[in-house]
Amino acid sequence: MIEPITIIEGMNTDQRDGALTMLDHISRPLTVREIEGALRLHGVPKSRAVIIAASIKKLGVIAIVGGENG
Repeated sequence: MIEPITIIEGMNTDQRDGALTMLDHISRPLTVREIEGALRLHGVPKSRAVIIAASIKKLGVIAIVGGENG
C-alpha cells in the first residue's frame, strides 16, 4: 500500500488543489453531540460521554460526511 503522504507529494499543484477542494467538500469537524453519540454507540455511559465530548471538542475531530441519512 502506498502511503498517503507519498501520493500527495507526487501531485502537481493543480492535482493537490483539486484533492483539497474535494476533501473540504466531504469532510467537516464533528459537533459535540456527534462525538457524544459516537462514544455512546461504543459503550461509553452518557455521563462520561458528555464529559469526554466536551473535553475533545477543541481538537477538531474530522469526519467524512455523506450517506448518514441512508
